[in-house]
Amino acid sequence: MDQLVAEESMETPSNQNTTEQSSRPSRKGGFRTMPFIIVNESFEKVASYGLMPNMIFYLMNGYHIETANGTSILFMWSAISNALAIVGAFLSDSFLGRFWVIALGSFSSLLVSIL
Repeated sequence: MDQLVAEESMETPSNQNTTEQSSRPSRKGGFRTMPFIIVNESFEKVASYGLMPNMIFYLMNGYHIETANGTSILFMWSAISNALAIVGAFLSDSFLGRFWVIALGSFSSLLVSIL
């Protein structure tokens, strides 16, 4: 009987460790994802600021829009693209998950820059 109790007490700590490890979810996100977000935002800002002068020249020469109207159009484009970050945050937190939203946002930003 004493041997049976001793065996049970020896098995209990290892079973608890296994149970604790399996019930604990794997850590995703956090500070490990910060470099990816910072690099993504940096490239997006560099691309948008690089496109602005080219777009104003294109609006002026290709569509014969005056400088003031072209600047207004580019301001609205910039404001809408910056405001859509709030929509992306809402979708990320509510429905899609942060990794899918970052992937979709990066792809759509690349697609718009190519177009």
